[in-house]
Amino acid sequence: MAKKSIRKKAVRTEKIQDEKKEDKVDGFFKTKYLTYIVLFAIFLFSFYIRGIVPIQNVFSRGIVGFAMDDSVFQMRLVENTIYFFPNRIFYDAFTLYPSGSQLSWGPLFGQMIAFFSLFIGFITNNWNPTIAGMPSQFIIDTVGAFFPAVFGALIIFPVYVIGKEVLDEKAGLIGAFLISILPGQFISRSVLGFTDHHIVEAFFTTLMMMFFIMAIKRAENITFDHWLNKDWTSLKTPIAYSILAGITFGAYLLTWTYGVLFAVIFGIFIVVQYIIDHFKGKSTEHLGIVGIIAYVVAMIMVLPYVDISNGFSPGTYSLMHLTVTGGAALVFAFFSLVSREMNKRNMKGDYYLLFVSGTIIISLIIINIFIPGLYMDFIFKSGGGLSIGEAAPTCGDFSLGSIINCQNAIGQFGYNYYLAFIGILILGYFIMKKSKAEYTLLAVWSIFILVIMLAQNRFSYYYAVNVAILAGFLGSIILNLADWKSFDSNSLVECARKIRFQHIFSLILVIAFIAFLPVNASPYDMTCGSWPWSCEQTKWGAIGEGEYEWHDALNWMRDNTPDPGLDYYAIYEKPKNGTYPYPDTAYGVMSWWDYGHIITYWGHRIPNANPFQAGIGGGSSHAPGASTFLIAPTEEKANEVLDKLGINGKPGARYVVSNAYMAYSILEIFAIWDQSNEGYRVAVRTSQGTIGAPSMKYFNTMEAKLHIFDTNGLHNYRLVHESTPNPYVRGGNEEKWYKNVYNVLYGGNLPVEDSGYAKIFELVKGANITGRAPPNSTVTISNTIKTNIGRTIQYSQTTTSSSDGTYGFTVPYSTTGPIAGETNFDTKPVGQYSVTAGNVTKQVDVGERDVLDGGTVTVDLK
Repeated sequence: MAKKSIRKKAVRTEKIQDEKKEDKVDGFFKTKYLTYIVLFAIFLFSFYIRGIVPIQNVFSRGIVGFAMDDSVFQMRLVENTIYFFPNRIFYDAFTLYPSGSQLSWGPLFGQMIAFFSLFIGFITNNWNPTIAGMPSQFIIDTVGAFFPAVFGALIIFPVYVIGKEVLDEKAGLIGAFLISILPGQFISRSVLGFTDHHIVEAFFTTLMMMFFIMAIKRAENITFDHWLNKDWTSLKTPIAYSILAGITFGAYLLTWTYGVLFAVIFGIFIVVQYIIDHFKGKSTEHLGIVGIIAYVVAMIMVLPYVDISNGFSPGTYSLMHLTVTGGAALVFAFFSLVSREMNKRNMKGDYYLLFVSGTIIISLIIINIFIPGLYMDFIFKSGGGLSIGEAAPTCGDFSLGSIINCQNAIGQFGYNYYLAFIGILILGYFIMKKSKAEYTLLAVWSIFILVIMLAQNRFSYYYAVNVAILAGFLGSIILNLADWKSFDSNSLVECARKIRFQHIFSLILVIAFIAFLPVNASPYDMTCGSWPWSCEQTKWGAIGEGEYEWHDALNWMRDNTPDPGLDYYAIYEKPKNGTYPYPDTAYGVMSWWDYGHIITYWGHRIPNANPFQAGIGGGSSHAPGASTFLIAPTEEKANEVLDKLGINGKPGARYVVSNAYMAYSILEIFAIWDQSNEGYRVAVRTSQGTIGAPSMKYFNTMEAKLHIFDTNGLHNYRLVHESTPNPYVRGGNEEKWYKNVYNVLYGGNLPVEDSGYAKIFELVKGANITGRAPPNSTVTISNTIKTNIGRTIQYSQTTTSSSDGTYGFTVPYSTTGPIAGETNFDTKPVGQYSVTAGNVTKQVDVGERDVLDGGTVTVDLK
């Protein structure tokens, strides 16, 4: 009997142990663990397509392929920050000659890259703090190149949390997966080498909204009485999330100064939710508490960078940033207290609506008086601004038909473009039925970003986040209709037992619409499996067309032209009159504004125009600048533009840099900025129909005289260096066609050949060649110019001697070579000039000093 009892007890013990083991195994396979595994896998995949796929192309030919516009200037600021960490320049004398430029970019993006560069440099020095100096250029460039890819992958986590907080984990996972693969602006701005603040803006706004949603949900029952009673147990969690919302809001403002305009998103939500809650008789105090804490924290973070002399400019840290953050906190408190008092007095909701509406109208009137066109001018572009690709309206216009059939948006978001609209409508329904604040915030946020995305294509990278969240929201609702809710909070083993046909079918349906059917997907690419469009878009990284040619030309300029006499790494003081006091040695470099930053970063020279859309000139007044110079119809008119830009008794630019894209692809855009875009094309009938061919007005522009005709016939401009040709990119692939058109239509004799993609020209006074020839005779001067890549150019001028037999030429090329301290040109004449009148020809040398100083050489032909 005792033995049987012992045996039963042993069996029972063994059974209990087995059950415990099963519980442990089953516990390990809980759905939440699967969620974490899937989420981490999405993160790795997202980073792979952004940071690993393009790595061989970005790190190639001895350089790091940063995007050629803003990214290279971000790296300039990173280097400056490393020198003076954590400080950096907010005014840059190395751009926008002859005035210099106040910088509108926030410091945080560069500070983060600088910090990690310094940290990695410190580690590679074996943690030795005594080893001074900057990290290696390779470390700086590598950290900078990977930064957008890292943040582009990290954004999946706040997207997941928002989906989970608003609906459930499925919504979060679907949204996280979708944001990792969406093609278009979001992925292109988060790829290796696109080292600009755009993706970090999107990350911080998403993180900010995540914390706002979490704070509002957890503060729903909080009132000001909790503060007065010091009920920290109830307050600690809402306060913590409100502070985190404020920190991320502040981080966003310190990343992008114009982010202050987006503070209106939460403000609109607060107003809408105040009205909803007040009509339902609910307390609005929790909204005020969250808003006050978050906006005050953001204000404290921005305060050290505010410069009162900036007035109310949204593009620099100014009184606007203090007014928006601190002022909004006061407004939130005011609205909450008014709502509280009205509820105490049982006043109808109509009174509160009237009060809020009146306050908003008065505020808008005040803003329009003191800062007219604040939002309209920033968001809605016109004139030359519409020629900026990223600033153009996404759908062409705002008609309903264009928005519905918006191929640009469909190409970026696939069918999710439409699913997002459905998601917004469902949110509206939920708001009316359930009145949850998180629904209101997501709806207001999404609608606001949708509007600015429609106004400017660039904001598609913002809206991609909303599309992902809304599509995940809708996808989860569909899955829940198919009874996917039954899988929540169960073990994987139990979930597997519950799987039915409707579960599999609904999952396939959701994935098909959300992930596998982008309308404009790129060709299949094995490196990315089933999502080829993502890898197809990222495999080249952020490398721009003609990047290697530009790099070659501008590094040559850096090493072979006179130093402008400024310390490239210095911190420059903002001048009180807005114009930097340049030394006499400084000079400008003229080019189209797209290329200003690479002139600064690679060339260490000072551009006259830059991608801040500054220095362009033109407009109705035809102000001097890049546009008026490049389309000037004569050399004399071009010189007048530079003279108007000049300081210290010399022209505003010493060099002009150009590329094939400027000469053959966008020349008419210069005219658009100058509001003179007429007559640059003529209709020509061909066997393939009528085409718009370049007119003589096109070929007579200064850009054409420099880049297409290689300065032939010019008096004051000479080609000093050219890169290798690149006939495989825009502009370069049109060069032969344009030259052939000129020869066929206008009787020219241009060699139909590929020339240097990027070219550098120098403005000189020119040497004066004068003398006597038979009266009223034709006099010609000519030479053969050989470029650094071995190409030859025929240079010539023709004039008629006067009645007394005198003649004169001004020529820009010297035959004796460069001199110390001046341009070390490697494009030059192969020999002496030939001067001919009738049957008489004489050879003459022209010295470099005569070319630079306007000296005179006498050659008599009688």
